[in-house]
Amino acid sequence: MSNTIQNKTVLILGWEYPPRMVGGLAVATYGLVEALRKHLNVILILPFKDDETPVLDNVTVYGLNEIEKDFPFDDVKILLASTISVKKMGKLSYYPSVSGADVIDILDDTEYLTKSYSFYDAFQSDEVYGWSLWEKLDAYVEIVTLIGEHLQFDVIHCHDWLTYRTGIELKRKFIKPLVVHVHALETDRVGPSAKNEIYELEKSAIIHADVVMPVSHFTKKQIVKYYVNYPDNIVPIHNAVNKEKVKRWKHKIPQKIVTFLGRITAQKGPGFLLETIRKVVSEYTEVRFAIAGNGDMLASLINSAAYQELSRYIIFTGFIKRPEVNALLSTSDIYFMPSVSEPFGLTALEAAHFQVPCVLTKQSGAAEVLSAALTADYWDTDLFANHIITLLKDEQMCLDIVEQSNKDLQNISWGHSADKIVFEYAKVIAKSKP
Repeated sequence: MSNTIQNKTVLILGWEYPPRMVGGLAVATYGLVEALRKHLNVILILPFKDDETPVLDNVTVYGLNEIEKDFPFDDVKILLASTISVKKMGKLSYYPSVSGADVIDILDDTEYLTKSYSFYDAFQSDEVYGWSLWEKLDAYVEIVTLIGEHLQFDVIHCHDWLTYRTGIELKRKFIKPLVVHVHALETDRVGPSAKNEIYELEKSAIIHADVVMPVSHFTKKQIVKYYVNYPDNIVPIHNAVNKEKVKRWKHKIPQKIVTFLGRITAQKGPGFLLETIRKVVSEYTEVRFAIAGNGDMLASLINSAAYQELSRYIIFTGFIKRPEVNALLSTSDIYFMPSVSEPFGLTALEAAHFQVPCVLTKQSGAAEVLSAALTADYWDTDLFANHIITLLKDEQMCLDIVEQSNKDLQNISWGHSADKIVFEYAKVIAKSKP
């Protein structure tokens, strides 16, 4: 099937991409682009590109911050010179994005100052999100839809809600098949009752898509339950990790380390995390919980830990970059992910790759591929605590889990995921021929 598309081109719409990594979205986008380029030509459009952006054979990357250099056409120049009206709010509301960044929503009933700037200026900052995100999304749609007239491509592949509206417009304008990659859902971030603008955008993209690619079977079930009731064109594509060599090293503190890595938001289950910690330390005190990440619930989590006299058992690191993440995982004894709803949980695969036994929520995609991980429902803190205590006491069980996880990881790769994606590309491209 791969040979049938070797001369085809996929237009990939992305938002996060190395080295600008807020969360797992950048890792997944890069992993898939790197694997897909071995099958067909790849055009990747990002909000921002510079000399640090990875250069790969068979991949053309366009950054909207320098788009006039790559598309020196009159229609592009006219659009870039036109202005966008921006509302700079006196009051803002925050909620977590798909990849963990705080997205700022504009409240209709607040006062604001109006500022105008050009489409070109919209992407001059390398900030991935920022308070003007909604304006950047509007500009992204306009610019990408226009430069699409100067590109040759056979299929459109959108990564998450940030690019969905652009994908829909490209499909309408150029009559090309649309692939929608679902890394997370608004029903994960906000809850099952979410019916806001992002939810409606996700639903519209899922309806318009020729193929929907959620990152897990768990997310496929959520799509069918909350968005559409027809699963025939929904094809789960699991995430993977790069198989780089890792080195374990022994930390110098006398206690064992249990690590949580992720945004401190309601979706990640901070209340269940703290409740589990309380139950673990009531029986096993020679342990420290490293909580790495930032988010809108971090302050309340720190306060709750102090109120419950648990602070002595917890190390809050705040947001840490990739080198620090690798260092933390390489010295962790257990990885713990109690998310209420976790479409995949790429950090769990990373932990397993670092030879760390995992305790995971059943409500996750990672639990589908790590067969030896100990699991519990997100609300079952008794079982979570029992799992962690058992691993803290039983070194052999830890070794057994690591051994099986190593076997599981052999069957997981971006290459395998790309093979499945390419198979779906070939089908929708064939169907789209007149």
